Amino acid sequence: MSKFIGFLKSNVNDIFKPILVLFAICIVIPLALSLTNELTAERIIKLQGKNEKATMSKLIKADEFEEYTFTGKKENFDLYIATEDGDVKGYIFKTSAKGYGGEVSVMTAIDTNGKVKEVSILDASNETPGLGQNVTKENFYSQFMKKIKDITVVKNSAIDENNEVNAVTGATISSKAVTSAVNKALANFEEYSNAIFKDTEVEYSEE
Repeated sequence: MSKFIGFLKSNVNDIFKPILVLFAICIVIPLALSLTNELTAERIIKLQGKNEKATMSKLIKADEFEEYTFTGKKENFDLYIATEDGDVKGYIFKTSAKGYGGEVSVMTAIDTNGKVKEVSILDASNETPGLGQNVTKENFYSQFMKKIKDITVVKNSAIDENNEVNAVTGATISSKAVTSAVNKALANFEEYSNAIFKDTEVEYSEE
């Protein structure tokens, strides 16, 4: 036993220093990461909110976007009511749908007549580069303008009167994901407007 104790004493630096270093690393690094996350989390949330506000301003010209949570029949959803000088200019919804590689996130602006005003693809980063990610290009998402509920996707020769949009070449699944997200926004708008205006049907104008 005395030999073992003597060995420990003579090799204390070689044995215990690495242990102390590893212990310090295990404690200090997670603590530092935790503190960094805490300090940056609020900043990130503010930045996301700022970016979303900037996107909304591009979709609808308004001076205020009031967030509102609506209790739907199947699920609750959030919407932004865009107003300018007190007048409602439209509604904005954030929705998503499963694409080829993951969730595709979309922001849809709908006018007071129940038609798509503008669309912005918030995230399609999980889709295939050069194919599915092409849904973020204006020549695709601009097709949704002035469309009403139940939009369908076709591979070519879309007819506006039939409420159709052309799929991105080689990316039908990604195109359908965007369309599904936009249709969800239109369905949410209809449910909201029917409830607010005493269950009356939304009348789609020709404007």
